[in-house]
Amino acid sequence: MIGKKLEQVVLTHPKDNVVTAISVIQPGTLIELPGGKKVEVKEEIPFAHKIALRKIPKGGAVIKYGERIGKAVRVIESGALVHIHNVIGERGRRRRR
Repeated sequence: MIGKKLEQVVLTHPKDNVVTAISVIQPGTLIELPGGKKVEVKEEIPFAHKIALRKIPKGGAVIKYGERIGKAVRVIESGALVHIHNVIGERGRRRRR
């Protein structure tokens, strides 16, 4: 699956725990996902930013494109903005052993 454009967001892979906003999304907006699950947006989400689809624990993987792209540096609640204030990126970084 290349991606699924929903009403306000794009879900790039069924394994993802984030979606990407295709416009500014206001708090309280409900995002309906395939299968009928709904996520309430908790804060204003800027265009092209990510939204957590479920609670991601501190140290948990942020999944986009079906792959781990980063690690949560603190708990990220469902519906919250996922960005540099709560994630450290891992794409393109060499993992140390």
